[in-house]
Amino acid sequence: MNSKSPSKSIQKSSLVVRLPNWIGDTLMTYPMLLALQEKVSDFVCLGHPWASSLFSGTNLNIVTSAEIKNTKWCYRFYRDHHFDEGILCPKTLSTVVPMRLAGLQTVGYHFLSSKRIDYNNRLHTVENYFDLAREFLKEDLDIMAFDRFIPIDQKSVTVGKAILDEKIKDDYIVICPYATNLHKGRSKEWPFWRDFCTQYKEAKIIAVVSESDYIRCCNDFPEILVVSNTLAVSAYVMREAKFVLANDSGAMHLASFFGANIIGLFGATEINKTRPWFGSFQVGADNGFISVQNLLEVL
Repeated sequence: MNSKSPSKSIQKSSLVVRLPNWIGDTLMTYPMLLALQEKVSDFVCLGHPWASSLFSGTNLNIVTSAEIKNTKWCYRFYRDHHFDEGILCPKTLSTVVPMRLAGLQTVGYHFLSSKRIDYNNRLHTVENYFDLAREFLKEDLDIMAFDRFIPIDQKSVTVGKAILDEKIKDDYIVICPYATNLHKGRSKEWPFWRDFCTQYKEAKIIAVVSESDYIRCCNDFPEILVVSNTLAVSAYVMREAKFVLANDSGAMHLASFFGANIIGLFGATEINKTRPWFGSFQVGADNGFISVQNLLEVL
């Protein structure tokens, strides 16, 4: 188990927040976490190992483990640290059961939660997560009061500046050409990335991808620089770009919540639920993918 904070700070906490299982969704909890931080004296966020990098510039108490999907491990974690209350961001049975077995009073979307709230498909995902804080705090909070970018820690800023100075050097844009999973059987990846890279001439193009996509990206785009680093460093590289183009993906939300000039490219997913919380998006005719020509005209 890894933690930004010493274990004794966990012992003082009565509330634990189970963060989502996806990077994009975890980023979209940030207004909720800010509201809890303002109203609750101390709480713990339990997440996947990459959550530490996402929130490394904050003073949130982030605890991470590769065992987070292991129900027995989660049950022991909740029990051994004597939490009284829990907020469940995932909707799954496997996340609610360990908390309930450990005796926690829970707020979540699953019907087994102590206090179940409805997930509103007409709202943005950020707003749905924020409703968890409203229910827990019993306050009708204004989400706009917690509209802030996530700060980047100084170490990541230093590494990011070195990448800009030593590798990129010129004005640049960022592309994030990959997206995991399908949406209702359809790929979320804009199908025209290669054509765009051939036709766009206004600035240097940099690809920012995950470690698992690095080799694939080098093969797919041999003519451009590919950057793969921690999430916080990647966010810095995005933030300093002229703009970032990304599919509806974790990379899009990373750029959005860290203050980059993000343009999301939609054509398969539900814009009202997952558009960039900060930034803009483009979509083509009949809610399909925008063409290269039309995108170049709006850039």
